[in-house]
Amino acid sequence: MAVPGATRAIVSLGWPMLVGQLAVMANGIIDNVMAGHLSPRDLASVAIGSSVYYVVFVGLMGTIQAISPVAAQQFGAGHLREVGETWRQGQWLAIAMLVPGALVLAWPHPLLDLARAEPEVRAGAVAYLNALAFGLPAALWFRAFTTLNTAVSRPRIVMTINLLGPVLKVPLNALFMYGSDVPTALGLPAVPAMGGAGCGVATAMVFWISAAIGMVLLRSDRFYAKFALRGLGRPRRAPLGELLRLGLPIGGTYLIDVSAFNVVTLLVARLGTDVVGGHAIVANVAATMYMLPLALSGAAGVLAAQALGRGDAPDARRIAWHGLGLVFGLGLAGASLLWLGRETIARAYTDSPEVAAVSASLLGLVAAYHVVDGLQCALAFTLRAWKVAVAPMVVFALSLWGVGLGGGAWLAFGHGLGAAGFWIAAVASLALASIALGVLFGRVSRRPAPR
Repeated sequence: MAVPGATRAIVSLGWPMLVGQLAVMANGIIDNVMAGHLSPRDLASVAIGSSVYYVVFVGLMGTIQAISPVAAQQFGAGHLREVGETWRQGQWLAIAMLVPGALVLAWPHPLLDLARAEPEVRAGAVAYLNALAFGLPAALWFRAFTTLNTAVSRPRIVMTINLLGPVLKVPLNALFMYGSDVPTALGLPAVPAMGGAGCGVATAMVFWISAAIGMVLLRSDRFYAKFALRGLGRPRRAPLGELLRLGLPIGGTYLIDVSAFNVVTLLVARLGTDVVGGHAIVANVAATMYMLPLALSGAAGVLAAQALGRGDAPDARRIAWHGLGLVFGLGLAGASLLWLGRETIARAYTDSPEVAAVSASLLGLVAAYHVVDGLQCALAFTLRAWKVAVAPMVVFALSLWGVGLGGGAWLAFGHGLGAAGFWIAAVASLALASIALGVLFGRVSRRPAPR
């Protein structure tokens, strides 16, 4: 692959991933906007509930993510039936994680204790999470489906399914948030008004619809026949062990990342409903902007893994460096736009002047956060192409939990900086993580391709 072609290949694979991920993020934006216009209390319930959900789901999802680099190397090497076996073992991995994940969502009270939220806000968050527990099996299956398609350079099918989510989300949210008597005309019971908790019911329904479409495609699309995907088979020690060795540290890294990010929301809840609402808005903006570096990093990681599967380590290194440069350059551009439009963005999310003022004051820090967040993402995905995941997990634990969460609490509560203290510490922690991962990548990328 010529050097200019590396960037084109990353963009070609990455843009459908970006669109699909933005469609998923649009569901969260819709929840925050609709709950924010309902009331600050409903917005706080959705913000706290979604923070707990993503701590649970992203840790589980990260483990399943191991399918992508393993299957990508197999696909690059032309071992198509091994791709199918990796998929089947990934299903067993998802089944093993389902029960503990659903239990946490069904009984989230220990995690909600961190928030010390008002009783009404807490009750709304519990109802929101209980609904998502029902949707978790479908969410995990569809994540495995996503990683498989990414590994074999076919992300557009996932993008198409994900685009259906926001189309369904608005009417489903409205139905369950505000209730309706329309079903009685069909002899069905009326839908009660659930407030912010209705967002959770709508999200669970979108999960199941997406998974059903994916299952139909696996059986009907001839593209998948060459991988021999049908049937679950039985757990096999060697391929399942490889997924676990890579997936557990990836899942641990995701869990560290998302817990540091979302536990902040629970701690910020102590500062009042307006502050947690404002923080929820900027957190949603940061997560949405993260979709661009996430897509490009994922694409670069898959292409590098495919090159390693072909035995071409120099090409894998070229792809990785182009991915890093692309993510960093676009991160600077995105941060500049966010800084200039921070007040307009804040007002678009909420009718509350108090909540808008909090969010606008924090969005400047989010601009800096976006640059270093994208850089660490690109480095982490690149390292996974070489099947390196344990050392990055340790780096993230020390930087995000130590500097980010610990330092943020120290600045926020010990020095009176409030929510801004957490974002200042987050920027510092991700900068340190990027430096450490960059040094590690410099060493790992010199390794020869696996045989």
